[in-house]
Amino acid sequence: MSRYFMYGTSLEGIEQLMMLAPNFPQRRSGIVINNHFNCEGGISICNGCVAKVKSRGNPNDCSCFKEKLEADEIGYTDLIRDCFESIKNYALKERLKLLSNRFAGELFLNHNHKGRFYHLIQKQDIDIENGSPSYLAVIFLLTADEVLWNISEHAVCLKNGFNFSQIHLRQISTEGYALYQTAKTISTGKEYIRISEIADKELIDDTAFKIIINASLIAKYGADVFSI
Repeated sequence: MSRYFMYGTSLEGIEQLMMLAPNFPQRRSGIVINNHFNCEGGISICNGCVAKVKSRGNPNDCSCFKEKLEADEIGYTDLIRDCFESIKNYALKERLKLLSNRFAGELFLNHNHKGRFYHLIQKQDIDIENGSPSYLAVIFLLTADEVLWNISEHAVCLKNGFNFSQIHLRQISTEGYALYQTAKTISTGKEYIRISEIADKELIDDTAFKIIINASLIAKYGADVFSI
């Protein structure tokens, strides 16, 4: 007999997530995803930019990084490999491989997602090229789901952060809840979601997985990845 009351129903996934909420308590094993949202880059860079990049710890500081993306010298698969190569979770590796194979040149989920994201960027008059990678990544996550954005837009502080205590999770989907927890992880640096949760297809579907992984690329490499 399953330990989930909603086993076999459309609510099974969200019940599993809610049993871990709100802070995804510490377990004895697993990999903390926050390490991979906010770690130093390893993509090969131009010799002339090495000193600058080492001083900042971000390959986005390489003056040629964007040009390499636009010229396809650095591809989506390269960024995925660089960002997550140290992870030993087999299920995640398989999902990343499928995601890379299906990449069609767009980080956003759809036109509506892209519209919500850039509307906020313009509303706050943010210079996206020089914007905080973590801030952009959180906005990318929150605007991916319409319901999540409707309940979290008011919690976005002008250019400098988020007040997650003002977000009340009503009528949110399993996927929206996963995006919310990932956004909190990136924004606060605390562990609200783990690799093991993200790798689990029964908890997080392919759509939410794509958004979470792409948010990790934004958090690590900055706005230049939008040109890929």
